[in-house]
Amino acid sequence: MPRKQPRAYISKDVRRDLWIAAAGRCEFRGCCKPVDRDFLTKEKCVVGEYAHIIADSPDGARGVEGESELLAKDPNNLMLSCLDCHERIDRHGKNNRFTVEQLHAMKREHEARIQLIYSANGVKDSLPILMTFPVGSHVPVIERMQIHHAMLENSGYTRFPVERVVNIDKGDFEIFDDSLDFWPFAELTLSRLYEQRIRPELTSRNGPTHLTIAAFAPIPMLMKLGSLIGDKTEATVLDLPAERWLWDKHVGCQEPSFIFSVPHSLPREVAVVISISNRADHPDSPNVVEFQVVEPNRDIIRQEKHLNIFRQQFNAFFMQLVRSGVRILHLYPATPISVSVEIGRMLLPKTFEEIHVWEWQAPTWKPAVRLK
Repeated sequence: MPRKQPRAYISKDVRRDLWIAAAGRCEFRGCCKPVDRDFLTKEKCVVGEYAHIIADSPDGARGVEGESELLAKDPNNLMLSCLDCHERIDRHGKNNRFTVEQLHAMKREHEARIQLIYSANGVKDSLPILMTFPVGSHVPVIERMQIHHAMLENSGYTRFPVERVVNIDKGDFEIFDDSLDFWPFAELTLSRLYEQRIRPELTSRNGPTHLTIAAFAPIPMLMKLGSLIGDKTEATVLDLPAERWLWDKHVGCQEPSFIFSVPHSLPREVAVVISISNRADHPDSPNVVEFQVVEPNRDIIRQEKHLNIFRQQFNAFFMQLVRSGVRILHLYPATPISVSVEIGRMLLPKTFEEIHVWEWQAPTWKPAVRLK
């Protein structure tokens, strides 16, 4: 039986540099577990291992005669890993399914992400606020870890999720939004949960200085959430463009162009049609003003910059309504998730006497919630 070759000794300096580059976490894609504690008991101990991308033996996983020996101690050929992922990387030896290129990409992505964290300026902790209500027969699910990832990626690692999270999960709400009983019951439920779970966070002495809001619900419920939270606390509102909760990072991503026209004088009560994700049908009302994007579509808000442009334009629209004498609003929205929440946050409760939101239920608009 051939004698087993001893493992190559990895120097203290190389091990130290690898731990720093990996920030003490497993570098296998999708794991990222800390390797300085017991996963079950949380007791502090070293459970990290040094996995070779090209095995230190020609007979090992991805081993190459003449190359394995040269790379056995090379930090560029080593990944910090947990026990489980080391087994994944080495399992079945020569028949291991992970390639050299895949493992190098994992190492490169992990260490680049850690470097972003080390070098980030203006870092803030952010409290995630998640909310789901059924949309038609669709039961939405928001995954907490997916939101954490989006918070980091979207902000360039300057917004870090705090350990706690406010999760209003009503995806299994017993009434669908096409029922007459849905709106009064859903509005009451959300108002009660806000008072119980969100308001105490916002008013506590050591309350959050930043919020991250991710919600999936009928448009009027999104506006209701925004109106309850308000804009006194800085917040980032996430959306669902092409990639789940991640903004489009392409430099040439086209900015939306918003248009509106408000007469100098209007009656106290008007209907406001908001056409952004789609062209909203006009209600049967004598006094209608419209805020719209030039080419409405569901993915119109693709970057946080686009949402900021909307806020500026819609705030100017609101100011003109106020100057024209409007005090009672009826909103008829076709709006993306982030825009819906932001409209609720931007409303002027001290200026408008009543604010009603309607929902499109083909073939007509139906009253939904009252924001004031």
